[in-house]
Amino acid sequence: MRDIKIRTAVASAVVAVMLLLSLFSVALAAGPTANASRTITPKVVKPGDNVSITVVFTSLLAEPKSFALKEVIPGGWGFTRGVDDAMPFRAGPPPEWVWLTVGAGATKTVTYNLTVPIDAEAGNYTIVGTVTGATVENPVGGDTTITVEVLYDLTISSTAGGNVTTPGEGTSTYGQGTVVDLVASPDSGYRFVSWTGDVGTIGNTTAASTTITMNGNYSITANFEAAPPPVYPTVTTKAASGVTTSSATANMNYTVGGYSPVEVRFAYKKSTDSVWTNTTWVSKAASGTHAASVAGLSSNTQYDFKAQLKYDTTVIEGTTLQFTTSTPPPSIGGCFIATAAYGTPTAKQIDVLREFRDGVLLKSTAGSQFVALYYRLSPPIADFIAGHELLRTLVRELVVDPIVRVVEATGDIWRN
Repeated sequence: MRDIKIRTAVASAVVAVMLLLSLFSVALAAGPTANASRTITPKVVKPGDNVSITVVFTSLLAEPKSFALKEVIPGGWGFTRGVDDAMPFRAGPPPEWVWLTVGAGATKTVTYNLTVPIDAEAGNYTIVGTVTGATVENPVGGDTTITVEVLYDLTISSTAGGNVTTPGEGTSTYGQGTVVDLVASPDSGYRFVSWTGDVGTIGNTTAASTTITMNGNYSITANFEAAPPPVYPTVTTKAASGVTTSSATANMNYTVGGYSPVEVRFAYKKSTDSVWTNTTWVSKAASGTHAASVAGLSSNTQYDFKAQLKYDTTVIEGTTLQFTTSTPPPSIGGCFIATAAYGTPTAKQIDVLREFRDGVLLKSTAGSQFVALYYRLSPPIADFIAGHELLRTLVRELVVDPIVRVVEATGDIWRN
């Protein structure tokens, strides 16, 4: 009896130990047995695109065990096995990779490719997977979602006279929100006019180079027209004015045509010389007239001059014209009329007038012209005055003397 009780107690203890060991083993198996993560490239795709998937898992067990990876992919998507060392492999669906033995702490990498169906609807598609080891299913973390874009058609055409070089003519497909470059290239003799059609999202409908944002199905046309012939600038040399003994003003008319702004200037030289002298280029934005003074000229000399106009790198010229500088009045000598009035060229009043002439009148263009005119017109008048005593007296007292007094009274001003 005593032996029976001992055997019963021992058996109960063994069962209890085995039960505890079994419970302990189950408790260990309930924890994660692998760490797994997924990478998806790219995450945003279009129908017909390919997607690359990589799954990496690492065993968390302290001893070799068998493992299996299972991936549930979107229905109807194409599957292609990539690189892995699983054995065996089941194509599924869902595809499953099996390793009969994975060493403690070892890492496994699986790659595969998915092809998005050409008729796939826009939206988000998910991939879920598990790595099973030691009877525990471990979820695969990391990337899970693939987004299929909304696609729109862009149809491009053009009228005669040019074509669309970017992206080209015909129908192309783009994802929603895609910004597409547009470049319209006219043929020789034509110019771009505008984009017409579904132009609501075109950046600038009158620019040959612009963009369109794809938020729908669009059909657009690049419009061209024959370009008008270019309007070229013109320049016309006009007669010189203000000619003196040493200077003159050159004149021109010009038009800018279709090349605003242009530049204008004059070229001039002695008629007997071969080398031209040029005035400074002056920029002009609108058609009109232009004048420039040329100085330092020789007296009683004929000069050639011509107008010049430059647009881009082209220089055009007007007709060459001439002017002759004046002959200077005698540097010494008196006033013909004053000499006749006083009856002598040595009167002190004549000296005052001569000083005013040389110091004031001959130093300005207008004064020089007045003196030149006076010397051309006064000799016959002076001869008439000299032959009539009463007239000499009247001219001296009523005309010449008052002028002399004014000149003398203002001497401090004009001498300084």
